[in-house]
Amino acid sequence: MPSKRESKPIPSFLLSSVDRLGRPIAPAVLSVAQEIAPQALSYGEKLLGDPAVSLNLFEEAAAAVSEAAKKRAESGQAPIRDLRAYLFRAFMRRISLERKKQVGSAIDSEQFDEQRTTTRQITSIEMTLLLDEVMAACDKVTQEIALRRLEGFSWSEIGPRYGMSAHAARVRYSKALQRLRKALKARGIGG
Repeated sequence: MPSKRESKPIPSFLLSSVDRLGRPIAPAVLSVAQEIAPQALSYGEKLLGDPAVSLNLFEEAAAAVSEAAKKRAESGQAPIRDLRAYLFRAFMRRISLERKKQVGSAIDSEQFDEQRTTTRQITSIEMTLLLDEVMAACDKVTQEIALRRLEGFSWSEIGPRYGMSAHAARVRYSKALQRLRKALKARGIGG
């Protein structure tokens, strides 16, 4: 007679009961956080590329949700109905802000070092249109390389994905940046 396989319980994810800023996480929120941590952190790591940053942001979100739940209870408001969804949304907001910071720092450090002394203010619409024009002039692979780099991927991750070395991917990216700089200069933007 065949034996029944025992299903092993999924080990719980170990989260701290305090975030990196020293804010406590309420036991009810910590319990929910333990449940959704594997999927949420996996998703966060895919978006950010760094599991440690993802974990810190998750713990910060849990601490913030704990504070919100405590304030609601103290003020006599109804408790949070779906703590799982509330926590996940708080985590996603933090991921979004972190990605914006990463993209902003990548643009500052790699694309516009030579143009920090801009004499004219550029609206975001003008910049978006100009970037679209330059990207449209690039082939599909170069566009994908630029997007992956702005998403925070390393050259060693980008190159093999498109069947080239990390150096070749970086050269393609650099040439696209040169086109962008020339287009900016032609429009009288930057030095």
